[in-house]
Amino acid sequence: MSDRFTEIGTYYDRLVDEFGHDPRACDYGRSESQAAKFRVISEVMPLAGKSLLDVGCGFADFADYLDRHVTGVTYAGVDISEAMVARAGKRHPQRDIRHLNILEEAPGQYDVVTANGIFYLLGDEAPDLMRRLISTMFEVAGEAVAFNSLSAWAVDPEAGEFYADPLEVTAFCRTLTPWVVMRHDYHGRDFTCYLYKNRRP
Repeated sequence: MSDRFTEIGTYYDRLVDEFGHDPRACDYGRSESQAAKFRVISEVMPLAGKSLLDVGCGFADFADYLDRHVTGVTYAGVDISEAMVARAGKRHPQRDIRHLNILEEAPGQYDVVTANGIFYLLGDEAPDLMRRLISTMFEVAGEAVAFNSLSAWAVDPEAGEFYADPLEVTAFCRTLTPWVVMRHDYHGRDFTCYLYKNRRP
């Protein structure tokens, strides 16, 4: 695993040691923010009966959200934090949750691929790594991808975090598929993109 991803994995390992299973270990200020982002990601398409890969799954809290709101999703998760994967595996022993970097190891194929909050710590390499991660997620997905990012349109950015330009990201997504949606309607510091393999009905 590259130095940047090793650093990020170690950072989250420390947060897990400090906070345990808590939104703060996922670097969220509040659980309400997590729930809002889960809701928007889950609205990418009807998910009932779909297989879904959660990239950067953390504790697999998104699986809990889906269990409460959607029927019949086959959930799998990958993360670069060993501590997160260990906790998630204990919480969801029946689900496929792996310590894996999708840029280094193929995770398999899924109907839908999602990612929540995986870009903000990528540092100087963020624009390139973000494009590579989006491209890889789109290759893995059979039908759709949904991901979010901190937004360069935020009025109160925090130092040391990567805030992507929503229009630049959307333009890149359009090099992969013409079927793209960008949402900036649910949180002042965050945006979500949906990418589809085919036109939506």
